[in-house]
Amino acid sequence: MKISKALIKKNIFKIVSIILIILLLIYVPIYAIRKAREYEIYKEPAVETKIYTVWHIETFEGGGKSRIDYLKAIARDIEDENDGILFMIKKIEPDALETMLTNSTPDIISFGYGVGKIVLPYLVNLDKSYDVRDQVLSSGMFNNKIYALPYIVSGYANITHNVLNTTFYCGQTIYTHPEIIYNQQNQLPNKSESQYEAYKSFVYDKDSCLLGTARDVFRVNNLNKIGRANAIITPVDSYTDLIQYVGITNVDDTITQFCAEMLSSTRQSSLVDYSLFSALNSKLYHDGIYSDMENALMNARVPNVFE
Repeated sequence: MKISKALIKKNIFKIVSIILIILLLIYVPIYAIRKAREYEIYKEPAVETKIYTVWHIETFEGGGKSRIDYLKAIARDIEDENDGILFMIKKIEPDALETMLTNSTPDIISFGYGVGKIVLPYLVNLDKSYDVRDQVLSSGMFNNKIYALPYIVSGYANITHNVLNTTFYCGQTIYTHPEIIYNQQNQLPNKSESQYEAYKSFVYDKDSCLLGTARDVFRVNNLNKIGRANAIITPVDSYTDLIQYVGITNVDDTITQFCAEMLSSTRQSSLVDYSLFSALNSKLYHDGIYSDMENALMNARVPNVFE
């Protein structure tokens, strides 16, 4: 018996129709679920974004890298760990700080000597020392309460050409009486030029001696390594006011986490990348000029940042 072509076509049409119906029955629910998810029918409510402001004020030259990078690295890690948390970190010039504080207040303030009295009225006391060593911890206290935590330590060094001369800087005795630095309102003895100009005068004009910061030590040490200088670097071991502090204006879990991370031993160990020093008891360097400076800073007198 022969099957007509019309019948074959009719059966094929039925089979194809059935297949299409089955595919639609499968696809339509999948498509509907996908679209529903796109419209958040099945999603949890979105996490609310919270932005924390961090102001960074530098009042002294640091080491080999900007200290604001230290804060940015911490902020990125906390943002990655906490959905909806963002940090806005801004570098503020010391001269602009007082005016800016009259208009807004950051959550976290990073600052050094010279602006302590300005920021103190906005700070809340901290209830933890985060293992900061006692010698520098007291420098951030006011009325026996902690209002600022030292998180980066730096220091001075006498730098001379070829000969050991740690007694005079531009005719002023400073090594045996480093308090002169403090008595001159925390500025370097040579008031006629900036610290960088003083460095250039030492390197290019061959000034006999330079009272340098950690940035100068970084520069001169690198010149020594490549043979462009033959300078002797002697750390000042009895005084430093080259310290970066952190203060907070309110308390919550994220701010507490930020402070804890700043002063964790793991994060503090990264200060070797900045040619700077830890506020903890642990030592970061094993030899060379940075080890010598670190040892000197362990015994250095530190004035109060709020005086």
